[in-house]
Amino acid sequence: MNWINAFEIICYIIVAIFLFDVIKKKAWNELYMFISAAIAGFSLELLAVRLTDIYHYSNLYYIMIGIEPYQFPFFGGLMWGAVAVCAYRLAKKFKLSPIMTALLSGFFVVSMDLLLDVAAIRLSGGFWVWDGRPINLVIDHHTFMSVIWVNFLGYMFETPSIIYYSEKYWRRNEKSIIKNVIAAIIIGFMSVATVGVLSFISLKLNEVTDEWFSFVAFVVLWLYIFIRLIREIVLRRKEIKIKLDDPALTIFWFAIYAYCFAGLASLGVLSAMPLYAVFGGALFVGTILLSMMSFES
Repeated sequence: MNWINAFEIICYIIVAIFLFDVIKKKAWNELYMFISAAIAGFSLELLAVRLTDIYHYSNLYYIMIGIEPYQFPFFGGLMWGAVAVCAYRLAKKFKLSPIMTALLSGFFVVSMDLLLDVAAIRLSGGFWVWDGRPINLVIDHHTFMSVIWVNFLGYMFETPSIIYYSEKYWRRNEKSIIKNVIAAIIIGFMSVATVGVLSFISLKLNEVTDEWFSFVAFVVLWLYIFIRLIREIVLRRKEIKIKLDDPALTIFWFAIYAYCFAGLASLGVLSAMPLYAVFGGALFVGTILLSMMSFES
């Protein structure tokens, strides 16, 4: 079995575990958020591969949608849904403002992606291929080891928009399942529109700044959120308790990070870039600890 299909199967399994947990807990708002994020994921990916012509997906996946070369793996849309909710579960532990909760959720998604994308473009010929971009370990304002910065910045648009719009809608305390499903679908497409506009602006600014815009915007935003996260942990350190009270959440993040490390190790990336290995290890351990963390006053 190749690395692509192994990841595909892993993702179907952890999404199934996640959905079972949501239904078991009757966490219906999370289910609606999953629907919104999955719709956004399917829509954005299918639109991006069709309209941008800057990348295309491998044809090795078991289940795909779309016509080659504009195909997209089916599990990918489901993972967009699951990862958004699992990031939200981490972020809401801190009880921050709606905007900060949304941004922190995006931070958790993109931090994982700093490992996943580096592995994904290399394993089994690439989960996807950035057209015209060489594969190397260079980190500059153009790419992060051959992954363009606007890709990471896009995750900081997509996940936060889903979560912000969802939380804002939940304040209505709507009880109708039909209305909530319709709202979830609308929120998904609202996020698509938001990401589309912001990504278009970013790409245009990249053109006039030789791709400096996305690099600077992402790094500044990531560092700001990271500092806020550390600040919250330090201020509330006496309230922190570590226990496995959300196994589905811990399994989800552990599975993705473990796959990333196994893939990066097999590629020799971790041995070639020791500081990156330390950085990734810190993200791995930190995310798992956060998944087991709770605040008890």
